[in-house]
Amino acid sequence: MMLFSTGLLIVGYLTASVAAGSATLVLRDLAVSPDVSPETLTPYNPPSSPDPDDIIFEAKVTSPEIPEADSLLHADCNEQEVTCEISSYLPRGSEEGSEPAYFIGSVQLEGGGISLTLVLQTLPATDKGEESVARPLLQSKLKLPLSQSGTLLTEVVFVVFSRSQSLAVPLGGDALLDCGYKQQDPFPLREVGLEWRLQHRGSGRRVLEMRAVETEEAPTVHVEREGSSVDPGLALEEGNVSLSLQKLKVVDEGTYILTVSAGLFQAQQIVQLHITQPPRVSLSVDTVIFRDGLPQKVSCHCERYYPLDVEVEWQYLLPSATEPVSLSQNVSLSSHRQYGDGTLSLSSHLTLHPSALPPGTTVTCLVSHRSLETPVSLSLTVSEPEPETSYLMIVGLLAATLLFLYFVLR
Repeated sequence: MMLFSTGLLIVGYLTASVAAGSATLVLRDLAVSPDVSPETLTPYNPPSSPDPDDIIFEAKVTSPEIPEADSLLHADCNEQEVTCEISSYLPRGSEEGSEPAYFIGSVQLEGGGISLTLVLQTLPATDKGEESVARPLLQSKLKLPLSQSGTLLTEVVFVVFSRSQSLAVPLGGDALLDCGYKQQDPFPLREVGLEWRLQHRGSGRRVLEMRAVETEEAPTVHVEREGSSVDPGLALEEGNVSLSLQKLKVVDEGTYILTVSAGLFQAQQIVQLHITQPPRVSLSVDTVIFRDGLPQKVSCHCERYYPLDVEVEWQYLLPSATEPVSLSQNVSLSSHRQYGDGTLSLSSHLTLHPSALPPGTTVTCLVSHRSLETPVSLSLTVSEPEPETSYLMIVGLLAATLLFLYFVLR
């Protein structure tokens, strides 16, 4: 369940359950577009009597800002679920148990959209800048002081995000894997490191690595996949670390993992890349003529497609009918054939019987595939057999021809 609240300005509160630990995350002071009406948001009300067993992270989000915050606010209206997981985090150079404490959380909008990895830093347990008179209540599991409303006061100090968790790109095309990062320190940063890795079917490989240090003239970039790039200027000045991939192959499909290290913090984002290639569909014949009342075999060929999940359906439409009928009997499939570029081919064979399909019948092959918005449809027709010429007629014509030639050549 998601709850939101507004103040005099457009201020949003997001509540999402955490799978491990049954905690709650509240994002406060989200920057949203001016057209978001406060009346459309449901207020978040903290518990009337704080419970030390509850874990409620109240995270202030002012700098850095979270991109695409409107999509989080409208998730309920769009029937999308927001998932969240939070765990303890130790920045580089910090010691366990030191103050402030840090946590890292992942927030994802299911079904596509924004994906966030947030680093949270605890704040003093005071409300409205006033010191609490009484000793603050401690959260029972984390042993951290709670605010007067029973929440763990934190602020977002580092965020790595992607506005597209998954994308499908045609074979041979180009892709841009959208990712970025923000933190409280202004750009440019003294030291930034990033790595893009590809993970697919249990194996992984590095695609690109970049490291920039303030004392060095230019960033160091190692490219291990030809045709991949990150703009160093945008990465250092704006936090844009999107990965560009050119001339995609089937082997480029998989899970791309971005790791960004900036200052004390390091966080990751994941983008799924799917390669697609529509099938080339053809029929073995465009007309069927039954001879001597014998059945005939026709084929529907699907070639050079990717991925594997192609579906072939046969239908027929009688001359006097208005709705096609599915053909499921007398159908066989060939084995898949794979080419050197990873694409596949498949053929569907159908045996037609003259007793069931009179002349004028239309037989259609329908091919469905992930890369197609609508199925490909190809049709053939059943035609009347040509009238047979009798044996005696052939003999008579031959004899007449011979006589004609005899008299002409005499």
